Amino acid sequence: MPFLVMIGFFGLVSLIPFVIIYLRKPRPKDRIIPSLMFLLRDQKESNQSQFLQRFLVNALFFIQLLAFVLLAVALAQPFITLPYDVSLENTIIVIDASASMQANENVRFEKAVYEAQSKLSGKNSIILAEHIPLLVLEDETAETARGILVNLQPKATTTNLGDAMLLAKDVLGERPGKIIVISDFNAVANEDLLVVKRTIVDEDKVVEFVDVSVPADNVGIVDAEIRKHSIKLFVKNFNNEKKTVSLAMKKDNKVLATSGSFEIMPESLETFLFDDTPAGTSTIELEQKDGLRADNVLYISAPLKKKIDVLLITNKPQSHIENALTANPDVNLNIVNPPVLTLNTKGQRIDTFGQDIIIVHEINNVGQRNGILPGTFSDLSTYAKNGGKLILTAQENFDKIDTADLALLNIRGLITDKPDKACVSVVNEITKYFESEQCFASVIKYFDATARKDIVTLATIHEVPLIGLKDHGKGKTFFYGIIDEQSDFKTLPSYPIFWNDVLMYMAGSENIQDFNVLTGSIALIPEQSVKTPSGSITTSRILFDEAGFYHMQHRTVAANLLNEKESSITKGSTLDDDSESGDVLKEHANQKQLGLSALVLILLFLILCFEIWYIKRRGDI
Repeated sequence: MPFLVMIGFFGLVSLIPFVIIYLRKPRPKDRIIPSLMFLLRDQKESNQSQFLQRFLVNALFFIQLLAFVLLAVALAQPFITLPYDVSLENTIIVIDASASMQANENVRFEKAVYEAQSKLSGKNSIILAEHIPLLVLEDETAETARGILVNLQPKATTTNLGDAMLLAKDVLGERPGKIIVISDFNAVANEDLLVVKRTIVDEDKVVEFVDVSVPADNVGIVDAEIRKHSIKLFVKNFNNEKKTVSLAMKKDNKVLATSGSFEIMPESLETFLFDDTPAGTSTIELEQKDGLRADNVLYISAPLKKKIDVLLITNKPQSHIENALTANPDVNLNIVNPPVLTLNTKGQRIDTFGQDIIIVHEINNVGQRNGILPGTFSDLSTYAKNGGKLILTAQENFDKIDTADLALLNIRGLITDKPDKACVSVVNEITKYFESEQCFASVIKYFDATARKDIVTLATIHEVPLIGLKDHGKGKTFFYGIIDEQSDFKTLPSYPIFWNDVLMYMAGSENIQDFNVLTGSIALIPEQSVKTPSGSITTSRILFDEAGFYHMQHRTVAANLLNEKESSITKGSTLDDDSESGDVLKEHANQKQLGLSALVLILLFLILCFEIWYIKRRGDI
């Protein structure tokens, strides 16, 4: 039997004075009394019982000796080690609520709920392992936990078991407890689970893993590129045999377009393009049913299609900007040649300052033939101050043009030394296309300049501002400092994309990407009533954890899974009992030390009570 405080045995030193005192105890002297001589007859009988009498006289010594020994043992705090189930005190259920748990009509999730109910005991907490772990119950009885479990449903998100386990550890805190992770372990990083589990076990907590994976087949939509005028889908066959599938685009329960039947080979990915994106809400559905519904439907939300009225003021008969604007289906383009700004090149009269955006590109200066009229830039400044959007582009004599108060740069001169790279300095809605490769064009000539106050510089060449943006009254002014004829930017595929992003930003057009999100993302909105795919809530924070439409006050957002790993349900659990990763499935037993000091003290108390009874019985008190 082990002891916690070995120093407690120093209490046995107290036996030394006890024994000394007992040995020095005065002994009665024998005296022969004549009147009692008749008792000598019984001497033989007395000698026979002498040993018993001595024992009875010395019994008090042994009782007190035992009491001292028990007291020393109690001070040493003896204990025994017993198997201990910490779940009798605190149980944390981490239940996988990701899309793969919907496989085969929620069979996996129903199995997980059944397993969770069988593990409840003591105080119970429940954590849903979605893309962001959610604590749905904390420190409640088993009966309350069962009521919560039967009402849970799997979501259409990815899973994050590691973070959910760490959240469970935080909920336990310093308390003993058991964390039970119930999942199909679909597309889970085994190494991460092992690291998290060992971290938790090192803090004397028990972790148990329950695998509820079952076989399933699946063909799903794993990715999509949703644009204002086209939708490109990626469909994967996860099975070991080829599948024949078809797609149908639907709006208001009416079929708008179909793909026709096409075959997908085993473990293969196919793409399909729909040429038009319907305004409002619509869906694209896989006609064939399989083991997972969450990836069989693509939900689409698109803003109402409204063309941007753009006025291009230029003296150049043909330009690369004109080509980019003409090819943009979202642009209603009018071109005017100075000095007349009220008639377009088709001879139609237009409202010059009634346009959404005005672009000034390659113009003749005041005093030149067909040059811009004096005061034109003052009128453009008034247009911008009243809420208009104005774009100025660089040209070789740009430093000679009086742009009134519209100038964004202080120009010092033209640099023509050698080609340099134009690089993005700020990534926003205009320059987001260049985020991965920020040096996007080679420029031969550009203006040496410094940015004026309140300018947002989006691109530079060696810290010289090249592209900038500024608020101008109620409107905006944008400066494009690349001279197209002196740069290779005009020949790159990114050129029309850049100008599309510029126009969308300047016009404040709604980006279709803001209407379509991945499940698991979060949006902060003014508090309002939101209709979700499963009901209505009043909130200022939306968690898109279901696939479908979320109707808000000013827009409808479509949420889709679009995750190849989560759709890969045909392979089952990634955990293998026969491999090293199978270690996460093994439950490590926990033990607890049971102190015996209280029992020893109770025994000591009983012995002291017996001592008092014995002394009284003997007649000493």
